[in-house]
This record gives sequence, C-alpha cells and structure tokens, in this order.
Amino acid sequence: MLLWKDIKDMKWAVILITAYFALGWKYLYSLCPVVVITGFPCPGCGLTRAGVRMLWLDFAGAFEIQPFIYPIALFMGSFGWNRYLGKRKMGRYLKGFLIMIMTGMIIFYIWRMMNYFPGESPMNYYHNNLINRWVNALGR
Repeated sequence: MLLWKDIKDMKWAVILITAYFALGWKYLYSLCPVVVITGFPCPGCGLTRAGVRMLWLDFAGAFEIQPFIYPIALFMGSFGWNRYLGKRKMGRYLKGFLIMIMTGMIIFYIWRMMNYFPGESPMNYYHNNLINRWVNALGR
C-alpha cells in the first residue's frame, strides 16, 4: 500500500516530529518552533488550534483563529486523493494551488502583523524565547 510505503520512507521524519510534539506539549510553551526561538508568530501560527477546532466542528472558531485552515485542508484532501486513490504525483494544478496558499498566507501574515501585533493569541510576542534567553545569558 502506497501510504505505508510513504510512512516507511519518511519514518525518521515521522519519529522526530512525533517526539517534538510529545516533548513540546510537556516542556515548551508553544509547539511552533518559530515562536519558541524568536518569540514572534509565524505565517502558520494558529493552524494547529484552528485544525483542532475544525475537528470539533467549530468552523467559525477555526476560521477566526486561522482562515487558511480551509484551503490547507482542501489541498491536503486533494493531494491525498490524487496520490493514494489516483496513484498520481502532485500535478501542476496542485503545485499552483499550494503556491497560492503560501503566498496568501504570507500576505495575510503581513496584514495581521501590521493590524493585530501584539495582541491576542496567536498574534502575541513571547518574551521567554530562546533568543532572549541567549542574549540575557551572554549579557551577564
């Protein structure tokens, strides 16, 4: 089965990501590596929470946190259908759709940073980030 082959081919990435999430939930204040390192939100900040809300059928709440959860879910569904049911590689249209999503996320991120930063989660600054810790440790 192609899905299991893909999982086996990416086993170390799956193991590392699973370990990061397991340890991150226990020891980090955020699962986003950009937030942990810099303290600033990234273009994808809020996607995990929006995805959880979407799974709990809180569609308006998911959209409020990160509206790009819907195009990403549509892309993932289309990619899965294309790869595992259609047995095809990602085509030109899916690649174009992915580029449109990423471009839109960056534009939306800039707009959110200009209008809502710092503010409510996910558009807030975390002072306890690694860069601040390093700067403070070196400055002593």
